[in-house]
Amino acid sequence: MKKLLFGSLSLVATLVVLPIASINMLPAIANSSFGNQQQNNLRVAQTQQQPVALLLSAEIKKLSRDENGNQKISWNQLPPQVVPGSILRYTVTAENNTSRNMRNLAVTQPIPDGMVYIMQSATKASATNSSVDFSIDGGKSFSPQPVIKVRGRDGKVEERPAPTDAYTHVRWNFGETLPANSRVQVSYQVRVK
Repeated sequence: MKKLLFGSLSLVATLVVLPIASINMLPAIANSSFGNQQQNNLRVAQTQQQPVALLLSAEIKKLSRDENGNQKISWNQLPPQVVPGSILRYTVTAENNTSRNMRNLAVTQPIPDGMVYIMQSATKASATNSSVDFSIDGGKSFSPQPVIKVRGRDGKVEERPAPTDAYTHVRWNFGETLPANSRVQVSYQVRVK
C-alpha cells in the first residue's frame, strides 16, 4: 500500500470513502487557507462539520455498441472484483461548506497500488482556474509533466517523460478562490495491472 503523508495540513476535510472489495480506495487530502486563519497538523476525515467535504467515488468503464454498431462508453458501479486491464475512473468532489471564499485549495489523490494512471485522463474543474500536477516520487514533488533522467547508449544523460506506471499522485490546484457554498468535481482514470 502506498503511504499517505498527512504532514502539515492547513485544512481539515471530511472524507467519505466508498467500501469496495478488492479495490484499495485511498483518501484524498485537501490543503487550503482562509486568509490568516490556519489550522495545522490536523488529520483528514473527522466526523464533525468541516470547511471542505471531500467525496471519493469510483466507476468501471464499460464498452458496448449502439444499434448502428458505433462504440459506446458508459461508466458503471464497480463490481465486487475487477480484473486486470479494467479501466476505472476516480472522481473527487470537494465542497466549500462555508460562507467564505476559500483560498488556494489543493486536493491530492494517490494512485492506488496495482493501478496505472492513464495519460491525459485527469480533468480540470471547469468553474475554477484549476491546474493539475503529478508526482512520481510518492508525493514529495509535483510537476505538470514529470520527467525522468535516462542515460543513453552514448553515456549522456537526458530527460524523458516519466512512464505512466511511475505516477504516484494527482494534485489539483483550484486557483485563487473557491467561492463560498460551492462545489468542484475532478476525476482521473487508471488501468488495473
